[in-house]
Amino acid sequence: MPKKQSRGEVRNNKLQKVAGRLFLKRGYEGVTIDKIVELAGGSKSTVYTEFGGKCGLFISSIESLCRELNEPLTKIDYTGSNLEESLKKLSFKILKVITAKRSVELHRLAIGEAVNCPEVGAAWYRHGPARTASFVRSILEHHRNELPKTRVPIEQMAVILHDSLTGDILYRLLAGVGKHENDAELERLAGAAVDVTLGCL
Repeated sequence: MPKKQSRGEVRNNKLQKVAGRLFLKRGYEGVTIDKIVELAGGSKSTVYTEFGGKCGLFISSIESLCRELNEPLTKIDYTGSNLEESLKKLSFKILKVITAKRSVELHRLAIGEAVNCPEVGAAWYRHGPARTASFVRSILEHHRNELPKTRVPIEQMAVILHDSLTGDILYRLLAGVGKHENDAELERLAGAAVDVTLGCL
């Protein structure tokens, strides 16, 4: 049974969710603490006490959005799946996650603001791409006995597959020249990435 949240946790979660929506829509400079508090409730003093101010709430909101977007990756059923099948299941889900409209918006926002606030970029990378790649690494470690003999460390294998998934399709969406592919095409792309990665080991 999930642990019941305290009033403070409920309040902070609401502040994060409301702030996240506003930041995605308006950018960092386009959002004020007053507007966040107006929509989420609470007070400005709570924002400063709990998050250290607008920048702290911004970083916390990005971390929360990353966790929310990556949630489907924690619920994949790998029962009876071998290495290749497991990687293809995960790779398809990763493509679904990173090409979702909200993920693309978050990517643009985090990279844009990281120039002025490196902590923002660090938070996004740690809870976004690095976290996503960790799911790949877990599968490789679980099926270590199925891997061919290679000098390539498992961590590097995970990064190689992850980067092959998040390349052209994501760049096009970020640049506004791509389209959101259907599931069949995402499955094809995921399968190709896994086949190429495993075939090159």
